[in-house]
Amino acid sequence: MTAVAEKILRGALALPGNERRRIAELLFDSISEDSVDELESAWVAEAVRRADELERGEAEALDGESVLNDLKARFQSTDR
Repeated sequence: MTAVAEKILRGALALPGNERRRIAELLFDSISEDSVDELESAWVAEAVRRADELERGEAEALDGESVLNDLKARFQSTDR
């Protein structure tokens, strides 16, 4: 991500939820259908790649709730 994009993202994340949601909708709507298809294909390829890694034992499946709790704890400790 470019420095300009990161700056825009930081500014957008500081906005209230309803404004962030509207910006996200407008950005999503600005993506052409071809781009959406490309993104979907990329996500499918990534899911297949990850599933293959799991099957080969190269990756470990983690419980979503545990991961979220760990992230919450990590961010709460940095907020202080």
